[in-house]
Amino acid sequence: MKMNKFFSVVMAGISLLSITAMNGSAVSSNLVNEPVSDGTFGYELRNGSYTIISCYADAIVDEIPELRNGYAVTAIDNRALASCTSIKTLYIPDTITSIGDNAFAGCESLTEIRLPKKIKNIGDGLFMGCTKLEKVEIPDAVNTIGSYAFYNCSMLTEVILPGELSKIEPMAFSECSSIENIDASKCSSYVFEDGLLMNKSKTNIIRASVKLAGDVYIPDGITTIEAGSFSVCAGIENLFLPSSVTYIGDDAFGYCVNLKNIDFSEGLQTIAPIAFKNCTALQTLDFPTTLQEIGDGAFYNCPSLARAIIPEGTQKVGEGAFVDCPALVNMSIPKSVTEIGANAFGFKLNETDSYVKNDDFTLSVFSNTAGADYAKKNKLEYSYVDKNIKSTAFIIVAVGLILAAVVFAFVLMARGKKGASISAKKAEKKAKEKEAEENYESIIDKD
Repeated sequence: MKMNKFFSVVMAGISLLSITAMNGSAVSSNLVNEPVSDGTFGYELRNGSYTIISCYADAIVDEIPELRNGYAVTAIDNRALASCTSIKTLYIPDTITSIGDNAFAGCESLTEIRLPKKIKNIGDGLFMGCTKLEKVEIPDAVNTIGSYAFYNCSMLTEVILPGELSKIEPMAFSECSSIENIDASKCSSYVFEDGLLMNKSKTNIIRASVKLAGDVYIPDGITTIEAGSFSVCAGIENLFLPSSVTYIGDDAFGYCVNLKNIDFSEGLQTIAPIAFKNCTALQTLDFPTTLQEIGDGAFYNCPSLARAIIPEGTQKVGEGAFVDCPALVNMSIPKSVTEIGANAFGFKLNETDSYVKNDDFTLSVFSNTAGADYAKKNKLEYSYVDKNIKSTAFIIVAVGLILAAVVFAFVLMARGKKGASISAKKAEKKAKEKEAEENYESIIDKD
C-alpha cells in the first residue's frame, strides 16, 4: 500500500514536472516570438533571426542594426518603415537579405540609401512616394524591380541598373519627373539609348528621359510603350508613332502637359487606362482604323481636346475615357463599338468628384447600337447618323432624277429642233430645185 502510494506520488511528480517543463518551454517560446522594440524599430524573431516589422513614424535613424539581442537582423518586412518621414539617409547592412514590398513607401525625407549586397528583389512600391530620393545604385544581385518600385520619386535623376537584372515590372519608374539618365551599361537585358530605356531587343520602351523635348519619334520596331514610360515628360510637344506600335500602356504619357499632337499610325490596337491623363495641351485625336480599345480614363482631363475621331473597327471605349474634356462638345460613335463604360464621354467631375453632364455635349450615333443606348441611358443630346445618311441619299437621288429629266427634255427639244431644221432645209431645197426646173423649162419653151 505504501509502495503504491509512493509510486503514485512519484508519477504525479513526474507528470507535474513534465507539465511545468512544457509550460515553461511554451512561455519561453512565446517570449522569444513576441515582437520586441528598441525604441526605434519593432522586431520579430523568425527562423532564428530578426525581421524588422515596424518603425516609429518620428524616429530619427540613419542605419539598420546588424544584431539585436544576440540574433542577426536579416529582413525588413512589408511596409516596415513606410511613412517614417524623419529618415533622411539610411545605411542597410549586408546581413539583410530580404526587403519587403512598400518597405520605405512614403519616406518623404529620404534622400540617400545604401542597399545591402545580397538582396535579389526590389519589391513592389519599395520607394513609392520617396519624393526627395535623388540617386539609387541597385545591388548586383538584384534580378527584379517590382511594379511602382520608384513611383513618384520626383527628385530621382539617375538610376544604375545591375548586371543580373532580368525584369522590370510595369510602372516601376512612373511619374519620376526628374529622371534624366539610366545607366544600363552593366545590364545584359536592357539598353539605354537616345533617352530611352528599352529591352535588349528594342521592342519595348520601359522609361524615357525627361530631357526629351519638342518632336519625339518613337523608333520603328517598338511594339509596346510600357506603363508609365513617358509620364511627366513635360517637354514633348509632338509625338510620332510608327506602325510597329500595337500597345500603349497605363499612364504611358500621363502629365505630358505640353503634348499637342499625336501622329498615330495604322497598327495601334490598344490604348490602356489613363494612358494620356492630364495631357492638358492635347488638341486633336485622329485614331487609326486598327484601334480596338480605348481604356478607362485614357484621356482624362484633357481640357484642350476639341476633336476626337473614333474609327469604324473600334470595339470598346472604357469608363471615363474622355471625362473632363470640356472642349470636346461632339463625338461620333461608330457601329463597331459594342462596349461603352460609364461616363465615357459627355461628363465632367465637380468639386466633390461626382460625375455631372456637360450641357453642351452631343453625340452622333447609329440606331440600335451601343452608342445609341449610351446616349439614351445618360440622357445626352444625340442624332442618328444612319437616318441622316438615308435622308441625304434620298435627296441626292431625287435631285439626280430631276436633273436627268431636265437633261432628257433638253435633248428631246434639241433633237426636235434639229429634226425640224432638217425638214425645212429639205423642203426649201426641193422648192428651189422645182423653181429652177420650172425656170429652165420656161427658157426652153421660149426658144
